[in-house]
Amino acid sequence: MCGTALRTSRAAPPRCPACGWTFWDNPLPTSAAIVVDHGRVLLTRRARPPHANTWDLPGGFLQATETPEAGLRRELREELGMRVRRATVLGFVMDRYGPDRLPLLNVVFRVTPVPGPLRAADDVVELRWFPANRVPLRAIGFPAMRQAVRDFVVRPRAR
Repeated sequence: MCGTALRTSRAAPPRCPACGWTFWDNPLPTSAAIVVDHGRVLLTRRARPPHANTWDLPGGFLQATETPEAGLRRELREELGMRVRRATVLGFVMDRYGPDRLPLLNVVFRVTPVPGPLRAADDVVELRWFPANRVPLRAIGFPAMRQAVRDFVVRPRAR
């Protein structure tokens, strides 16, 4: 805050020795959906950077007053016109976002949609269903989303 170089250590976050300001590199919360239907997984193609034109799980950043599930439901309506019948937390994955490498905490849900037509909108330019055993992992832009698909779709753990 005052312009003095921050002091770093392995045991504590970077802190200014002059004014005491601490750089808390806290993650931003996001929600992501694994939508599986009849052995197929829904992926979306990103419209914008970072990772424009790569595949992704649908979802996005939470707003200040949203729970992870409410934010996921909002994002799925905005991006796909999808309504959600059920959302179950599968786990959490960490990632980095954009040129500033902002830390992310992604809450990953398994989603059962309400049947109905889907459309690409908002941050999505295309949506496609892939057979669960043929998901194009290398074409998924975010490493954490690749890992989530690996963990919860390709090689699901016993639940």
